[in-house]
Amino acid sequence: MIATKECLLTDCSFKNIGRYAVTVDYEDIPLSAGKNPVLSKNNGIVNCTVCQTGTGGIKLNGGNRNTLESAGNYVENSVIHDFNRIAKTYCAGIRISGVGNRISNNEIFNSPHSAILLHGNDHLIEYNEIHNVCLVTDDVGAVYYGRNPSFRGNVVRFNYFHHLGDVYRTTAVYHDDGACAMEVHGNIFYKAGTIPVLIGGGSDNVYTNNIFIDTPIGIKVDNRMQAFEWAKPMIAAGGVIEQRLAAVKYNQPPYSERYPELAKYWDEDPSLPKRNLIDENVFVQVDQIIKRVDEGVNTDKKLLEFTDNNYITNEDPGFVDKENQNFKLKDTSVIFKKIPGFKQIPVEKIGPL
Repeated sequence: MIATKECLLTDCSFKNIGRYAVTVDYEDIPLSAGKNPVLSKNNGIVNCTVCQTGTGGIKLNGGNRNTLESAGNYVENSVIHDFNRIAKTYCAGIRISGVGNRISNNEIFNSPHSAILLHGNDHLIEYNEIHNVCLVTDDVGAVYYGRNPSFRGNVVRFNYFHHLGDVYRTTAVYHDDGACAMEVHGNIFYKAGTIPVLIGGGSDNVYTNNIFIDTPIGIKVDNRMQAFEWAKPMIAAGGVIEQRLAAVKYNQPPYSERYPELAKYWDEDPSLPKRNLIDENVFVQVDQIIKRVDEGVNTDKKLLEFTDNNYITNEDPGFVDKENQNFKLKDTSVIFKKIPGFKQIPVEKIGPL
């Protein structure tokens, strides 16, 4: 669907396709033409099944990254699995890009690599069940984005990540190579890889009201663009990050108005992560809550703020039925006493309805 508006694919089954099952995209017009691309807007894929595809499930693009105009395209209430028959990596169940698109109430599973690859701004990923992905690859995230600090305003909320690959470096949410400004709220991470969350050198990532259960590490954070020689060129003059920020005129409206922290990116030493916040989260049977990797560089500097409002326990804090993965909290759960601001996660709304 190229440059379409208000088109709906519903109750369809896509199977044994060579590449992606569905593509929603804009009409690409060369910049030299002096015109904006013709956007795809308010298109939906609903109640569909995608499986046994060759190079991914669904491409969901739309919106204008120059003006930050949202597209409103969405994938909803669908089941997407076994989508890497030919290409095993970087061909996700859903590849979301552009501005202002939504992935909600889906089940995504059975993949050697990522469930969702994210590019762009102001996307919403909510109420999805994501499991049995990242099965045979290393340095991978179920939800992954990276190497562009202008990707901001994205929200990941009320998802259930469970039973991810547990052999290599696997994560549920991966902020790679300086990725910034994602809000992660109200998710459940159960056996969600070897490192459920990895903040790789970025800033302004906020984690609130999440529950981490049965995992060796909760959150890993590093200052890679200070400490790792291979990462330093990314923020060097003329490097990839400078190029990508310049491409969207990051310090001018609309970016400077919608994301004021971004306008100060080069003034605040981008090699040092800042304003990453971990607040009002629960960690149940997590061996190491925070793993910091800094190679001895700036060991006195905070890479994230871990507040006293987080709760850590090795006991069942009052789940309805942990053995059967019902992580709804009983009204008598100790969590509501330990974290007075903690809100019930609406587990009954997660996944296809």
